[in-house]
Amino acid sequence: MSVKNGGFAYDPYAPATQADPYPSYRRLRDDAPVYHDERRGFWALSRFDDVLWAAHDPATFCSGEGIALEGQARSPFPNLIVMDDPRHAQLRKLVARGFTSRPVGASEPQLRELATSMIDEVVARTSAGETVDLVPALTGPLPMTVVGDLIGVAPADREQFRIWSDTVVHQDVDRPETVAAGRAAAGAVVGYFSEIIAARRAAPTDDLVSALIAASVDGERLADEEILGFCFLLIVAGTETTTNLLGLGAIALAMNPDERARLLADPSLVAGAVEEMLRWGSPVQGLARTTTRSVERHGVTIPEGAKVQLLYGSANRDEREFPDPDRFDATRTIERHLAFGHGVHFCLGAALARLEATVVFEELLRRIPDWQVDTDALTWIRSSSVRGPATLPVATQAFS
Repeated sequence: MSVKNGGFAYDPYAPATQADPYPSYRRLRDDAPVYHDERRGFWALSRFDDVLWAAHDPATFCSGEGIALEGQARSPFPNLIVMDDPRHAQLRKLVARGFTSRPVGASEPQLRELATSMIDEVVARTSAGETVDLVPALTGPLPMTVVGDLIGVAPADREQFRIWSDTVVHQDVDRPETVAAGRAAAGAVVGYFSEIIAARRAAPTDDLVSALIAASVDGERLADEEILGFCFLLIVAGTETTTNLLGLGAIALAMNPDERARLLADPSLVAGAVEEMLRWGSPVQGLARTTTRSVERHGVTIPEGAKVQLLYGSANRDEREFPDPDRFDATRTIERHLAFGHGVHFCLGAALARLEATVVFEELLRRIPDWQVDTDALTWIRSSSVRGPATLPVATQAFS
């Protein structure tokens, strides 16, 4: 059967979609669960079960042809997120030990100290009546500092890396200049890490780059290109997504004061609330796969070689999986969600992102229990794959 979109056009780059994609997602789920955009040349799956099905069939929905929609700059070197098995499985096993809950949990004291120091500055400014943009003050620099320390980025270079990361992720195919800027930023990241790798080969230190240089797969050392790809992935995916999680969580709690009051009354609920932030906000809204064969779903045939967007953001608001899905419920029981993907490409940094968010919101609630968000001044990043605030003005007084 041919695809029928019911006259509905889904444009991931439209300003209205960027500001609030959820009405469009509902129409996709109800009217076009297998959506085809002939003009842009992509397909989309939007229901929870369909996205989960595709995520667990990497042989059919492969990552090796890129995970962004057409026209966007890719990583110039191979990395886990754009690899298929068997090489993906080999490299993932090599680095996964450093991202399990035990080694990540050991970093909590340093992470809490970092979060507290940044929140102290926000407290000082909001206490003086100032409106503070939480993105440059907290949600942006904290993940960049954590990942920067992990892979050896010099403190003086972290802000530049934040700019490069933003530029790589925030690409819009309707604005070619953003794609060109993304390619340039990707090249700059690679150039920086090429110098770090050369330096670590000459004089190893206690960081992840040195560990990757020393590591081997079946007795074979990693090539520089593979180390570069992993560093690139950590800087772009490991910081941007956590930044968006923190921003979306801050918005969710400000918009839902009763839910925030529950966390204030019982801080032990914060870790569970982070899962709801992930589901409700979905920092990664969708990633693309390429079909290696034709496949049928809901009576619609997706052809071989098709670019298929897996809409995690829509799946996490699917009423077929979650009761009253648009409501933020800090104590919701969540058995599964797709904010970190699923299957062989489940996010390696999930434990780290969860810990960062839990620590930040524990400290933020303790120090600034009544923050407000200026929704009129709130702006959103433009991207087909991630979602989060570009600016997040907060204060302790109510905005008119």
